[in-house]
Amino acid sequence: MKKLVCALALLLPMGGLNALELVKEESVLNFVTVKNDAVAELMSFSSLTGSIDDATGKAELIVDLSSVETGIDIRNDRMREHLFQIDKFPSATYSATVEMANLNAMAVGEQKNIELRGELKLHGKTAPVVFKVIVTKRSDESFHAATSSPAFISANSFELAPGIGKLRSLAGLQNIDLVVPVTFSVVFQ
Repeated sequence: MKKLVCALALLLPMGGLNALELVKEESVLNFVTVKNDAVAELMSFSSLTGSIDDATGKAELIVDLSSVETGIDIRNDRMREHLFQIDKFPSATYSATVEMANLNAMAVGEQKNIELRGELKLHGKTAPVVFKVIVTKRSDESFHAATSSPAFISANSFELAPGIGKLRSLAGLQNIDLVVPVTFSVVFQ
């Protein structure tokens, strides 16, 4: 019986029975890189997980860094190896707290502008990151959250500049910006 209870506990979402879970098929995280001061490219991650504890409002978004999608296979591989170093740092985690009472009180179709003040853990470092987000309550009682403006993430905050330097060298570029805008559109149900 004890083994059964432990097994069931492992299957429960992060916040127990009252957690909202990220809907992977409806969620995306994008970032833009700029090379040689003139060429901007949209990139994304295809594997996200996350949850929001309904009781505490603790929200967590986990990014599988191996799922980076740049549109070029060799660049994906180089970013995994030289920038993210996924063998040592396989994921990034953004954590924040949301006011669930305010969100749960929303009417279907209603939107709220909120500011997420949280922490990003990336490459063994942690730094504060603020996202401005528009939250919409959907008819199925899920919540859609999309950034209303990008957050700007500095490579220097996470000691990623040497990896960017290696990517620049491998690609024969003059430079790659060390600050990237990040946006997301996620659904929690």
